Amino acid sequence: MRLAEKIRGYFATYMDAAELSYTLNYPELLESHAAAGIDTVWNLPYAHKPEMARRLNESMLEVAQEYDGHGVSIISGCTVHPDDNDPAEDLRIAVQNGARVLKLHCSVGNYEPTNPKLAPVLDAAGELGVPITIHAGHSITGHTEASELAPISEAVAAHPHTTFILAHSGHHSYEEAMELMRIHPNLVCDLTPVIYEPVPITAADAEEFSDRILFGTDAPNTGKTAAQLLDHLSDSGVSGLTYTRITTLNAQRLIDTTS
Repeated sequence: MRLAEKIRGYFATYMDAAELSYTLNYPELLESHAAAGIDTVWNLPYAHKPEMARRLNESMLEVAQEYDGHGVSIISGCTVHPDDNDPAEDLRIAVQNGARVLKLHCSVGNYEPTNPKLAPVLDAAGELGVPITIHAGHSITGHTEASELAPISEAVAAHPHTTFILAHSGHHSYEEAMELMRIHPNLVCDLTPVIYEPVPITAADAEEFSDRILFGTDAPNTGKTAAQLLDHLSDSGVSGLTYTRITTLNAQRLIDTTS
């Protein structure tokens, strides 16, 4: 909870936190998602400096255990920092303890996915069947510039057996992100909004990449509710099967590989 409060405080520095859609009350957050028809969420931490990743990873597992049986399942994520002594080992320990997704945040951690210290981590994630959700942009607004996708493309190409999930579909470089999807079969995009801005997904792109797009809310630090985001996806004109893949089946497939 301390970390959540610090993150919320960061948001409050640049915007009115009262305009966000959720409080930091976990039971209320889970109930809201359940009311929207969501039965599983991923809890994704990120380390802004060395020597904190292992504790963050332990905290994610503690949260999942605390709310076990709630009705909304919490999939524990984990993180690493390239400047720790052995980030690949940190990943392996987290996965052994129950983590099923890795989160990397290039801006918060002040690194690029091409950092040589991360190469063993990206390899290990592929070996373990752990997908990597990665935030590429360095702007305080959360946006990603097209130029910031180049290191993502390089890392994805260098680790073809690892699944990378580009957070926010690289918004506002959405079109460029779709082009990267056409180049790299191991790249997935998620639909988490950038605060108030939903990813501008089109029906054509959703159908083309129906097995490589994931729904997401970015709760609790988002100005859109899960219900609003689900409506946004539905209103894009996607087919029923594609909607089910994006909201359910694709995520299940990715995390089932680590069970």
